[in-house]
Amino acid sequence: MLKMKNRLIITLLMLLWIGSCGVDARNDTRAVKDTIFKYNELLAQGYAKMDVTPLQEVATQEQAKKVYNHMAALGEGKIRMEAQLMDIDFLDVQFSEKNVAQVETRETWNYTHANTDTKMPGQTIVEGLIYTLSYQLVMGHGQWFVSSVRVLQEDNVENFSKGGRRD
Repeated sequence: MLKMKNRLIITLLMLLWIGSCGVDARNDTRAVKDTIFKYNELLAQGYAKMDVTPLQEVATQEQAKKVYNHMAALGEGKIRMEAQLMDIDFLDVQFSEKNVAQVETRETWNYTHANTDTKMPGQTIVEGLIYTLSYQLVMGHGQWFVSSVRVLQEDNVENFSKGGRRD
């Protein structure tokens, strides 16, 4: 009889543990997606203001530095980029390790490059640029941070109208 009670308790504990793992995975998936949404929001704001500092809320220092370098290169060319995320689809979310997530998205962006001297549209206005991106996120200090972003594919859908020039 005692063995039967022990087996029942062990079985219940295992079911409870398995059930809680599912809740953690759903919570982590939601947290990872929220981090990517916030990253894209702060990225667009950062490019518009030419200030990468707020991005550090959701990006590692290394990733923020990559964005800063790109932003600085645009600034040297007297270009400020305004970007707007039009759509995002999460294609895959994987947790390769407890504190590492790999996410693949398909995102549609509109861009305007403005000349910082004249504040007028500069080189290009691009609408409907679709990217398939791979994000890597790491857990640190109890929250997720974007540690890298890679472009897997880029598709031009509507593009290069509105008086801009095609690059």
